[in-house]
Amino acid sequence: MTNSFPRQTLRLVIALAGLLVFFLRLASASPVELSPVPIHKLLLDNGLRVLLVERHEAPVVSVQVWYHVGSKDEAPGKTGFAHLFEHLMFQGTKNLGPEQFSDYIVRAGGLDNAYTTEDATVLWEAIPSSQLPVALWLEADRMRNLEITEKIFNNEREVVKEERRLRFDNQPYGTVVEKLYRHAFTVHPYRHTPIGSMEDLDRASVSEIREFYDTYYVPNNATLVIVGDFDRREAESLVREYFGPVAASRRPLERKIPQEPPQTTRRVLKLSENVALPAFVAAYHMPADGTPDAYPLRLAAKILSEGESSRIYRRLVYEKQIALEARSVGNFTEDPNLFFVLAIMNPGHTPAEGEAEVAAELERLKTEPIPREELAKAKNQILRDFVLSRESAQSLGEELGYAAVILKDAELLNAELGRFLAVTAEDICRTAEKYFVPENMTVVEVYPQSTQGKGNEAPRQASNRH
Repeated sequence: MTNSFPRQTLRLVIALAGLLVFFLRLASASPVELSPVPIHKLLLDNGLRVLLVERHEAPVVSVQVWYHVGSKDEAPGKTGFAHLFEHLMFQGTKNLGPEQFSDYIVRAGGLDNAYTTEDATVLWEAIPSSQLPVALWLEADRMRNLEITEKIFNNEREVVKEERRLRFDNQPYGTVVEKLYRHAFTVHPYRHTPIGSMEDLDRASVSEIREFYDTYYVPNNATLVIVGDFDRREAESLVREYFGPVAASRRPLERKIPQEPPQTTRRVLKLSENVALPAFVAAYHMPADGTPDAYPLRLAAKILSEGESSRIYRRLVYEKQIALEARSVGNFTEDPNLFFVLAIMNPGHTPAEGEAEVAAELERLKTEPIPREELAKAKNQILRDFVLSRESAQSLGEELGYAAVILKDAELLNAELGRFLAVTAEDICRTAEKYFVPENMTVVEVYPQSTQGKGNEAPRQASNRH
């Protein structure tokens, strides 16, 4: 009797072995370089920026429109507008009825979707190469021809409110991060998250929504990214044909984003929630993405909690066995944001125990030299992310759009890896000492409602613990 090895399993093993060899070679090479991506740039008279990258591995094209508008552009009392437009942009124009946009893409053999962040709204299509004119015409049409009727607005407002209920209000720990932001930020609009509030959506009027559209969804506030199998000259001709006639905004766009003042005292918020286990999230203010300190902090996040062998996960989950889950992540954005450390505690253990262990691990990051092997591992994880981001036209387009819109330099698509690889152990220690300090921290502690004496929500308050 012979043992048969499933063909799919064999292929997977071979692929994983090849990937392992690839990264081992990269780890031993010095310096590591990725082939540069040729980026062709075009600026239309109406202010639309266009970035084109030809890739002919597959007959597919990714088309993305990056509108430089997110939740940070919303005024107090008018939150959720950018996310609402993520939905409205599919609901018809002067030339198309509701949902016809996606119908055209599907019939052309493609996919489409959108997402909203604090800083941008991204609309995208992945289509066969031959259908590039279809996607470009559709995007140009909804850039200025969107139909915003009372009926469409009311319908999509209810869709967004239901999304909020499902993803946030009715999820365990679903609103914890939202409450954290309201306490960590005092004036910067990052203090409200992209989903928005029920109350603001209910108060919104069609005239306010149209004003938001006329202000931000204009060619001079947009970047068009095209990546994939196309001829550049033909693509440029199509872009000029479809987007060239789109009118720019009548007045210059002026952003007046208040700068968040430095935090000078530790803030603590205690919540009683309908959850089974206690939890906490500690957040530290950190600089904007693309700034010099952002790169050591990204590597610090890898060292602290990338995978189950990382420091915080290993300490809280394996060694101390006080947490069910533990990780850290930096929310890197256009303006300074937060570096998170969060954990869900095991039964019988309190948030304070987890906070103490995290504080000890952060102190170790500040004071003990990072072993060369651990730093190399973190850099290899960054390198892996870069390699994977170039696997498809869609992911490469996202990286290019992010570099151009959020980092303000499309060429960082090729240059940013070098910045990560140049980070030293001393850089990580220095940034940890600078940002991971108690006075720069906001903590939210979550207790099950059955826990007595710890369930009252507390206002902002200073604490000298840890």
